[in-house]
Amino acid sequence: MQSLSAEVERGAIDRFLSAVDVVMNSNTLLLKADAGRPLTVDNRQGLLDAYLRSDLFERMMRAADRQREWYNLSDFLDDPDEIGNPAGDGARVGLLREGCRATVTALREEEFIERLHWMLTEAPSPYRHRLPVDEAAGIVGGFLREVLGPAGSGGRAAGQGWQFASVEPDFLRSTEYYTDEPPLHPAYFDGSVSDTAALFHCGPVFYLLLTNGSP
Repeated sequence: MQSLSAEVERGAIDRFLSAVDVVMNSNTLLLKADAGRPLTVDNRQGLLDAYLRSDLFERMMRAADRQREWYNLSDFLDDPDEIGNPAGDGARVGLLREGCRATVTALREEEFIERLHWMLTEAPSPYRHRLPVDEAAGIVGGFLREVLGPAGSGGRAAGQGWQFASVEPDFLRSTEYYTDEPPLHPAYFDGSVSDTAALFHCGPVFYLLLTNGSP
């Protein structure tokens, strides 16, 4: 597998991610990679599992965290003597939660696009920053054109070979916001309905879109 992170640094993509950040109070991340072979409905669960357990995923998460200037993950991943490895034995602290399944469930193209609109217009918004429908439509349309190509904003993405899926957001460590348990850092998900993960792919190229909105 190969990172395509540089291709995510686009204005329309950043506009969408930043809007989701504001509305959902999220640290929204988008990862893009080349699996080296085509993803299909039949093999994507296995390829995603392999990706999540790879060093590449850890590096891409850390890079995305820095690129978006959150720095919530980098400190722990860079310093093996930080929390999560008190013995300081040189082992890097991983992001993946023990026992996770990251179950993939197919989404229709319409359902995927509806999810993007939901993030901006209906998702829990603790600071009441939801966007008007027309403004959200423009931001989502620009995002889809950038990531899916020109057909992406016209409802024809699936006809161009794109497939979409929801991923159970159980694969990254939790901040334990709702349990009051001490978290094991680095952590990402909060355990609420605002934790989401979406996988979309065409040929060997795939994206993983992550949100962790907090109340």
